[in-house]
Amino acid sequence: MFRNVTSTCWRVCSVYDGINVIPRRFAGHSKWQNIRHIKTAKDSARSVLFVKISRQMKVAIQEGGSTDVKKNSKLENVLEQARRANMPVATIQSVIKSCENDKSNSKPHLLELKGPGGCIILCEVFTNNLHTLKQNISTLLKKHNGKYSDGGGIHLFNQKGIVLAEVDESKSTEEVLELATDHAIEAGAEDVKRQEPEGTLQFICGATNLKKVVTGLEKFSYKITSASVDYVPLKFQELGDDDLKLCASLYDKLEALPEVVRLSDNIA
Repeated sequence: MFRNVTSTCWRVCSVYDGINVIPRRFAGHSKWQNIRHIKTAKDSARSVLFVKISRQMKVAIQEGGSTDVKKNSKLENVLEQARRANMPVATIQSVIKSCENDKSNSKPHLLELKGPGGCIILCEVFTNNLHTLKQNISTLLKKHNGKYSDGGGIHLFNQKGIVLAEVDESKSTEEVLELATDHAIEAGAEDVKRQEPEGTLQFICGATNLKKVVTGLEKFSYKITSASVDYVPLKFQELGDDDLKLCASLYDKLEALPEVVRLSDNIA
């Protein structure tokens, strides 16, 4: 099942691009963005990013049942993220080899958490002992005024393809957005926004349309810095300063758990 690992990795990851490793948000300027950005600036951001991508690779291989990107579109998307992040090929090969030798029967799960101030956090995990992990997360939630959601949290989100591209600084915001809107339509994207304070363009598309949109935008010479399928909130939750700080602390603790693959939230 796990064949052609080396050739696949080199084919997908041989070209290296730069990447802005600041976590993506789907709203405009906000206190939550600033708190998360400050945290990232203090962390070893590249190392954190590589850990997250490694976990996503394991999930993609388990769900897709193959390391062949022609047969596993989820893995192809994650390897593309790895390429854009300049993740070393040796690291990628090591992760894939560990999946070949993994006998733990770990499986992906989605946990719905209710964080401080009533925000919803979707916690994607990969574990072979869900019961113990949920107990550990429950302890963290209690310390941060949170709890498990009663259900229905997933319905407050849509899965969307999110593509980030560098902004042409020689043009005004109006010119950039006008041109990007035309390009978005031709590439098959649903919407385009200019993110602040990062100064990047954010193209939104259907989850199954991601590769097509990336290819279309690259034809217009956009430098893509990130492309992935994410949970996008249908409605945002405003939080006060104290709750924002608690959420930032909760994120730190959750992301430190080796079983946690990715976190999404509806915080404005």
